[in-house]
Amino acid sequence: MTRRMKLMTGLSTLAAVSALALTGCGGEGEGEGGEGEIDLSSTMSGESEGEGAGAEGESESAAASSGDPATDDVTYLKLLGLVRGHLIAFYELYQSGSQDMARMHVKHPESELYTGIAPAFGPRGQTGFADELTALVAAAAAGGDVDAEYSDAVEALNAHTPAARPAVVLLAVSEIIRVAADEFDIGVEDDGSISNAHEYQDAYGFLVASRDMVAGIDTTDVNATDAISLAHEQIELALASFDGLTAGTTEGAPSTLYGAAARIELAARGLL
Repeated sequence: MTRRMKLMTGLSTLAAVSALALTGCGGEGEGEGGEGEIDLSSTMSGESEGEGAGAEGESESAAASSGDPATDDVTYLKLLGLVRGHLIAFYELYQSGSQDMARMHVKHPESELYTGIAPAFGPRGQTGFADELTALVAAAAAGGDVDAEYSDAVEALNAHTPAARPAVVLLAVSEIIRVAADEFDIGVEDDGSISNAHEYQDAYGFLVASRDMVAGIDTTDVNATDAISLAHEQIELALASFDGLTAGTTEGAPSTLYGAAARIELAARGLL
């Protein structure tokens, strides 16, 4: 049986068992408190820490601890993707005029997420992108034009992103989307009202970052191409749960995001 046939068969099987699987994971992150991710951008701008930071720190910290980013490309790519997602949410909000909200998403190099990646830079022969993040935080705090600093931060992040097999990238993407589902679950109530805009916005940023990562995969392998197409489809379905970053309600559900993560993971494992 070819890998392509395995992938299609596996996806058909997933449809029959997804309800049970999603019941088991649909509540992850809900109601969690605990200590949050350190965000020094708030102190630089004189703002309060912001709602839901504790819950965010719980879900992202848990996601960050799955492997050693110095040696595990899936974990390393996942952490870079989470940083990318924060930058995306920041930039879209900032450009739309929601600068106070935006500042809560730009992460200083001393934030927990960055310090979780930093030990991997030396073993990987990289220097890190703390200077670029610091410049972006400062520009955002000043309230002026951030285009140059944002471009520099994204360029530096891209320079730290290693080339990896399609399966590895897709596995990292599935983990990022699972974190997005946790954040969405925290931010959105059962009736669709958005009770925590910060987490809702994080989830959006992580999905867009995942889409960018999938779009960057370069391959001519037909099995990988099928898996990439499936990933794009699932990410677009998940993004349909969002009606603007400052919306008050949504018809989306975390199960859509969890389902996308599961299907992309299955597709990735079909390539191994």
